[in-house]
This record gives sequence, structure tokens and C-alpha cells, in this order.
Amino acid sequence: MRVLIIDSEKCTGCRMCELACSSFKEGEFIPERSRIRIVADALEGWSRPAVCLQCEDPMCMAVCPVQAISKTETPQGDRIVEVNTEKCIACGRCVVACPFGAIALFHKSKAIKCDLCGGSPRCVEFCFYGCLQFVELTETEYAKRTRKITALTRRACKEIGTEEPLRRRAVFSLEASRVTPGPGVSLDTGEGCP
Repeated sequence: MRVLIIDSEKCTGCRMCELACSSFKEGEFIPERSRIRIVADALEGWSRPAVCLQCEDPMCMAVCPVQAISKTETPQGDRIVEVNTEKCIACGRCVVACPFGAIALFHKSKAIKCDLCGGSPRCVEFCFYGCLQFVELTETEYAKRTRKITALTRRACKEIGTEEPLRRRAVFSLEASRVTPGPGVSLDTGEGCP
């Protein structure tokens, strides 16, 4: 199955991924409504994408009071966590529950998150520096990735009470990018993950 991977070392902070996403999803160039977000620290000199990891056991789904969030697949068989905007009541519980800050609510709107553009992520198409890639994983690689996400989620959950969602996005985006490193990098490099 295919997953979105991030090589944060290649991110230049150009924000083309945000523009591509908002253009495709909203029909306008509104980076604030993008499903992928660039977090950056200009003083320390880094930037990197933060995006939904499509968790196997999504906390956002567990806390939704109206079952508006569910696990499904794209037409190509890629696993995703999807928000049904018809059911969503914009309560914001999913925003608070996501350990990675990957869900957003817009003013008087519904919850939004990455759905891999139905199996053809536009952010990848417009990432000219190779930071974002959509790659096929074997079952073994996918299982390792799932274990790393679970371990990272457990660690992030300890900080949910102390870090608001936007701060969590910044704090955990680097570690989330290590969940599935780029081609040629061993999957066993996740620091602190089993």
C-alpha cells in the first residue's frame, strides 16, 4: 500500500504544497485552508511539512461524538482516515485529540484533514524539492511504520494536556517525518520507537 512520506531535510519552506492543496480542495489559493501545513522556525533555520499520518488507530475517530470520522480506502486501495462533512458538527474534539495537529476547523466550518486527494496527493506533485513522496510499502514496512506511529502517538499523548494543537504540530512534525524515511533510508532509524 502507498503512504505519504516526508524527507524533512529537503524542505525549503516554499509552501507550494499548501498552495497546491488549498487550490485543489478549496478552489482558491488559501494556505490557511490547506490540509498540509508547513511549520518553521526562522531563527533556528528549519521548516518541514506536517500532515496526517493516517493512523491505524486514530484518536480523532475515537473522540468523534457523531462518528463523522472513519477509516476507509482510496479507489487505489490506499488506507486513509476520512471526515464525513455531512455528519460533522464542528465540535472540535478531533482537533484537540489529534496528537500531531493534523486536523483543523475553520470559522463556522467542518473539520478538515488530509485524505491523500483520493489517491493522488497534489502536494507531492508540486513538491519540486523531493521533500514529499507517495510511495508503495510492503506489508512488513507498513507494519513497522504502524508500530512507529503508535509509539509516537503514545509519547505525544503525554503532552496533549500541555500543548495546544498548533504547538503539537510544530513539536512532533520532525518525528512524524521519521516514521517513514525517504528512499534508501532504513525503516529502523526511528529514535525512541520500537
